[in-house]
Amino acid sequence: MAKSLFNWTHRDVTDFLQQKGFSFFEGVDGVGQAWLNFHDNGEPNRMVEVKFTSAFYKSKTLKRMIRQSGIPEEEWMTWTGA
Repeated sequence: MAKSLFNWTHRDVTDFLQQKGFSFFEGVDGVGQAWLNFHDNGEPNRMVEVKFTSAFYKSKTLKRMIRQSGIPEEEWMTWTGA
């Protein structure tokens, strides 16, 4: 399990996004994986670009995904138990 902004794996990020209502979307060209969150009316709200890696994400990369998600960093850290 990830701690603070370090040691986040691809699985940690995708599990978190899925728990927060994001869905994997295949129809976006030019990105690793697109995880989308939708408004109640079905319109896309947020998109997080998640590139697959077997290593840990750098903190700068994770911060970019946090910004894209619109979910406060504190909520990401609470999820990790940090």
